[in-house]
Amino acid sequence: MTWNGIDRLRPQYSADNEDTRSEVRALEIGPGDCVVAVCAGGGRVLGLLGAEPRRVVAIDRAPAQLHHLEIKAAAAEAWDRLSFLEFLGVAGSEDRLDQYREIRGALSLPARRYWDRRSALLAEGIHGAGRTEQGLVRFVELLRKLGRMDWAGGFFELDDVAVQRARLDSNANRIERGVRWCGRFGHPAIAYLLARDPGFLRSTEGSVSAYLADRLLGWLRRHPARESFLLWMAYHGGLTLDGPLPDYLTEAGYESMRKQVDRLELRCLDLRRERVEFVYSDTVKWSLSDIGCWMSERAFADVLGRVVLGGSPGSRFCLRNFAARRRIPLELAHRVRRLDALCDELDDDDRSIFFRFEAAEFL
Repeated sequence: MTWNGIDRLRPQYSADNEDTRSEVRALEIGPGDCVVAVCAGGGRVLGLLGAEPRRVVAIDRAPAQLHHLEIKAAAAEAWDRLSFLEFLGVAGSEDRLDQYREIRGALSLPARRYWDRRSALLAEGIHGAGRTEQGLVRFVELLRKLGRMDWAGGFFELDDVAVQRARLDSNANRIERGVRWCGRFGHPAIAYLLARDPGFLRSTEGSVSAYLADRLLGWLRRHPARESFLLWMAYHGGLTLDGPLPDYLTEAGYESMRKQVDRLELRCLDLRRERVEFVYSDTVKWSLSDIGCWMSERAFADVLGRVVLGGSPGSRFCLRNFAARRRIPLELAHRVRRLDALCDELDDDDRSIFFRFEAAEFL
């Protein structure tokens, strides 16, 4: 199969680009909770299982994203952590297709049909197989070849953020030149073509590259680079055993997640058109990720309105803003209480760096 042929078979998202610790903090997930989470690459959903809620319902309008989560869940049920990491491509393996044959029977018929056509993705490891992840890695690799990333490599060896700030200051001129150079690619349409993420097309930030650079440099002044698995993946071309990992891929997090996999449900639906009535009898914790980044502001307000107006007091939602900033619509202000201080903390601490948060409790 040609490279272009493989690329057409990729899901939009595959990796764990979001720091699930933020959702756990924002939603205050406990043992009795029902959690509804947008699926995307599936890693955030698996991370939420580690908080031991009673029920986790993963929803997505794209069946491919649910198939991606389903195979990860089946692999977690079947194998120990090292075998799981080998299958994902985080650890080396020469028999991923054999591994797939071991768990194929545990998949639904649609998921089997999907993955039977994607042996090349299985062989390379599915963790970094998404179009967005591939676009990010290729862009960073281009910057490296052009000499625009020479200043960055040593940052992953530092544990002292004061030393890191000093190194940022000493490289200020080089960094500024790099930011200006990247600014040439800052138009949302160009950023979309490079990263393959439709969220860029809804950008409210003007130059996407200027926004990303500002978020990145601000975060690096507060946190060591090696704390971010997103930065590690982008710079090194993928996650590795010697780098930072999402919580559910750590030893303790994996075992906790694995024990809860039977509480996971998958539902294919479009929040813009369908009500999630199967959870409205519960107090629900909504992990909405960055839904506002790929829909219009009006559509976002309609979706959030259905979530809030159909919910019960004590429910919560958390959503991430990326290139498009979506705030809680004014017409919902009487039904929710925005968690202002918590949103600010998550903006500063989240290891995925580039997201800004909206989190609220239903009244």
